[in-house]
Amino acid sequence: MSLTANDLLEIRTVVREEVNEAVATIDGKLKAIENDVKEIYKMISGLQHSGITKPSFKKLTIENKLLRLNTELIEAAKQVGITLPR
Repeated sequence: MSLTANDLLEIRTVVREEVNEAVATIDGKLKAIENDVKEIYKMISGLQHSGITKPSFKKLTIENKLLRLNTELIEAAKQVGITLPR
């Protein structure tokens, strides 16, 4: 039993549709990963400009470190629209 030209055409069509669906799924996942990487980069960049990473932070007392961390946390929460519990 051999395949006819029509059979081959149907097979190609089905395979093409399956491949297109797979590519669309992968494309969506890739875009999500790209967005995640951009967000992580922004977070890292923000930390590098934060007062927490400055050498003077290491010289603070533990109480002052905690106060500074609290201030940074509240500011970060405001930036993303989160209300922290008190």
